[in-house]
Amino acid sequence: MVHSQFRSFGRFVLAACAVSLGVGSLGAQTPGTAAPVGSNPSRVDIFTGYSYFGAHGQLKPAGINYSSIDVGAIGSGAYYFNKYVGGEIIYAAHPGGQNNDLYTISGGPIFRAPMQNFTLFAHGLAGAAKLDGPNIRNFSYNPSTWGPTLTVGGGMDYDLPFWNNRFSFRLFQADFRYIHANFGPATPVPTAGITGGRANLNGVELSTGIVTHFGHIIPPPPVTFTCSVSPSTAFPGDPLTVTGTALNLNPKRTATYAWTTDGGTITGTSNVASSGILHGEGPCLRRQQTW
Repeated sequence: MVHSQFRSFGRFVLAACAVSLGVGSLGAQTPGTAAPVGSNPSRVDIFTGYSYFGAHGQLKPAGINYSSIDVGAIGSGAYYFNKYVGGEIIYAAHPGGQNNDLYTISGGPIFRAPMQNFTLFAHGLAGAAKLDGPNIRNFSYNPSTWGPTLTVGGGMDYDLPFWNNRFSFRLFQADFRYIHANFGPATPVPTAGITGGRANLNGVELSTGIVTHFGHIIPPPPVTFTCSVSPSTAFPGDPLTVTGTALNLNPKRTATYAWTTDGGTITGTSNVASSGILHGEGPCLRRQQTW
């Protein structure tokens, strides 16, 4: 059983490496469609997805093996202090195992390496695990008990090329997790009721899902405004056209303009305004813009 679990894990790692090479080739061949996230990574990442826990360990001194849990859910939130380093909190739920349930919450540092179209990451976490079992139906059992857990691992995200790169697909997250639980004084086997004893589990936790990105490490550039007048030279009474150009605007917002003059008339509500008859030695136009 142990060898089967590690063979499955090995096949998973080989498949993940193959996907990684394919994504790397795709990124190298399509520089024109590179995601802007590569040069300006997100500030906050929220991950939700599926998780599998491959348990390897026994309840001592009873010698009862824990089973793996095929169905689980995982969610995490990471806040990055800069382009490469941040802090992360992970919650994982693995209910409904053959003879046990497992719930974990952990926190610690996370490190990432943003690249073209994909991101590699690694993390190390410590926290608490709520474990029961290994239960034998209608005979012996252990109630859910909290204990310490340690996790180390990493994975790779692929940036999805739509919605302004707001989402990434987590190709894989592979973690090694250690769990300790103390169920109290042990009772001899086979005794019905609470078994007691201690459990030290080593498990492989494999996950995949969707990452949602919020914010950016590098703030957007400030908004600037420039004006140009056509023609560049004119005499009093000549019509003029003024064009204003706003740069670095938020594409989700629309700029509005209001133009005024010290003499004559001026019309226009967009970034282009035209003057009528002006008096004096030359035009004096003022503009206001909001966004």
